[in-house]
Amino acid sequence: MAVNKQAEDIVRAISLREALLVFLPFACGYFLSYLFRSVNAVIAPNLISEFGLSASELGLLTSVYFLTFASLQIPIGVFLDRFGPRRVNATLLVLAAIGAFIFSRAESFQGLLLGRAFIGFGVAACLMSSIKIFSLWFPKEKLPEMTGRIMFVGGLGAISATAPVEYLLSFSGWRELFLVLCCATLVASAIVFFVAPDRKNAYDIGSTKDQLLGALSVYRSAIFWRIALGSVLPQAFNMSVQGLWAGPWLSDVAGLERTSVAMHLLMLGIATMLGFLFWGAFATRMSRR
Repeated sequence: MAVNKQAEDIVRAISLREALLVFLPFACGYFLSYLFRSVNAVIAPNLISEFGLSASELGLLTSVYFLTFASLQIPIGVFLDRFGPRRVNATLLVLAAIGAFIFSRAESFQGLLLGRAFIGFGVAACLMSSIKIFSLWFPKEKLPEMTGRIMFVGGLGAISATAPVEYLLSFSGWRELFLVLCCATLVASAIVFFVAPDRKNAYDIGSTKDQLLGALSVYRSAIFWRIALGSVLPQAFNMSVQGLWAGPWLSDVAGLERTSVAMHLLMLGIATMLGFLFWGAFATRMSRR
């Protein structure tokens, strides 16, 4: 009863304006997160041509984003509870902007790798900070739908990394593109920090030790592993194919021109984006049954 009453109080307290202030700033960051994640599929020919990258180097360059991204997830969970999603996300996005700048100025594979690593660190909180702030402002029954909506915005970022990026590359270079992304990420950081509202946790988070023990208890849960194992393979497939290898395969094996490759990636991104929106709404509806 207490949980239900709290949820009802949240619903009554939040207005449309507040809902938009909660959603839109974090949507900006997550849009850029997905754009950074997927852009290598389009700029791969440019990087191969300029730096002479092998397939293994190109794969490492893309995967280092995910390695640094994943390495921060548990610390980010602790930080989000302790410092709040607004401060954590805004701070880390500055690292992403630094990474985009390093990437744009790189003169070697090592420079590209360093920039990509910083980007992975910097966008590591974009999704979880969004889910965290949704949990503070919306009832738990709305979380699947809100998660679907933020993933939809991520899908927009993914499709922006296809044909739109290919169009920009027709009259500018990939270095200029990443300078623009650097500036856009700094703007997104400022929007999150100065526009997004704060709300205190509705529960006592305890000490840092308590938080880490809580994370450990999650890893011991059989329910967690049933969900995790069911999501690892689809996510791995989507991120590896959409984020990198679909582009080179369509070019080298299917023999498509760059504009056709970008359009195929665009279709893949649109399908993924619509799936996020549909399944989020569907999960919310099913939770009411």
